[in-house]
Amino acid sequence: MTPLPPDEAQTIAYQAFMYGYPLVENYSILWQSTLAIQQQFNTFYGNAQLTTPNDTTVVTPNNDTAYSEGWLDLGAEPIVLQVPAVPQNPPRYYSFTIIDACTNNVGFVGSLKTGTAADNYVLAPPGMVPGSVPNAKVIPVPSRYIFLLGRTQLLGINDIPAAQALMDQYALVPLSQFLGQPAPAPAPATPFLPIAPSLITTLAFFQYLNLALTFQTPPAGDAKLLERFAQIGVGPGLPFNPSTLEPELARALQRGILEASDAITDKTQGGPVKNGWNLPEVNRPYFGTDWTDYEFRSTTARAGIYPVSPSEAIYYRAYKDASSQPLAGTNQYTVTFPAGQLPPAECFWSLTMYGENQFLVPNCINRYSLGTQSNLSVAADGSVTIYIQANAPSAAEMPNWLPSPASGSFYIVLRIYGPEDTSYIAPGLVQVGSSDS
Repeated sequence: MTPLPPDEAQTIAYQAFMYGYPLVENYSILWQSTLAIQQQFNTFYGNAQLTTPNDTTVVTPNNDTAYSEGWLDLGAEPIVLQVPAVPQNPPRYYSFTIIDACTNNVGFVGSLKTGTAADNYVLAPPGMVPGSVPNAKVIPVPSRYIFLLGRTQLLGINDIPAAQALMDQYALVPLSQFLGQPAPAPAPATPFLPIAPSLITTLAFFQYLNLALTFQTPPAGDAKLLERFAQIGVGPGLPFNPSTLEPELARALQRGILEASDAITDKTQGGPVKNGWNLPEVNRPYFGTDWTDYEFRSTTARAGIYPVSPSEAIYYRAYKDASSQPLAGTNQYTVTFPAGQLPPAECFWSLTMYGENQFLVPNCINRYSLGTQSNLSVAADGSVTIYIQANAPSAAEMPNWLPSPASGSFYIVLRIYGPEDTSYIAPGLVQVGSSDS
């Protein structure tokens, strides 16, 4: 490793962390979702159940849909995603986000993108993309390891059996099996690293990044950046051993990691704000194989990894009320949608509550979101008011109560699936009292 002044080493470590954070976070989830619990690649896992505060693998989890999760290993051959016809009486949204090793959304299958008829989709990595496959559509992907994140809308608690029956029909099939051909030889094994709980804040981060960088060929535009990272031992498959570093260099790299991690956290609440809502970026693909805004990619991964692209859904986050004051569990709030001005959604919308830990907030009625599927009370003038507070409101207001934590900060996410107006801005939260008033 070329000797570097500490300040320069710290700067490079900062840049490498900002570049690689989503890749390492993705690898961490891959490990926890497969190898750590002995689940298989190329297999769907998921149950038709609503998310609860006990679900803590992915931050800011969706509470509107049931998840079908499948980690694909395409090292030996492509895999075929098979989906059945999705009944639309009543209408039901579903989608599969195809996510590469850098957390780029490289494709979608679902209601809005491909329709609701039964079909087959061949997910093919570089060097294995077939010209055509009978009775299937071919989708090229850039990674050996791909995450398929399926979302199937739940139409209420009584809908769980029907949703489960649908999800049981989603399938992942090797291309050779789909074509009735002999299976190819297995791919070389990947030297996976067990996840250390503190990996994000220690120099071990770079060991995981070097492994994750081998999962797909970095875009050509990243070449100069990777040359710079190589000066501190960061790059696809490079060895990185923190114990062999000179103490001064180790301290500089550590400072760069912590500085970048803090910057990412700070930026999760940045960007344009109106009525207390952090407005979504609706003109980006989230993210694309030639992505260069690494800071935005990392910020998104920290705020809630694996978001759908704006063509599928847009998310608004409220960390503050309409008066720009931080949301606090000790306060009571309302948000009122005037008549005819509920969030404009082709599919559905929801408001979901999250605590300081970025997970759902436990409460006495096990209610974590409100929205299209809720039986909301409508005022005589046609408006709808949501009551956001820790203690229960009056009986008349209970259908519109979104419980908040009794203390500490919290935030709310407004999700609009099938956005009909990407310029929409929701009314802000208005503080109307405190929990002891």
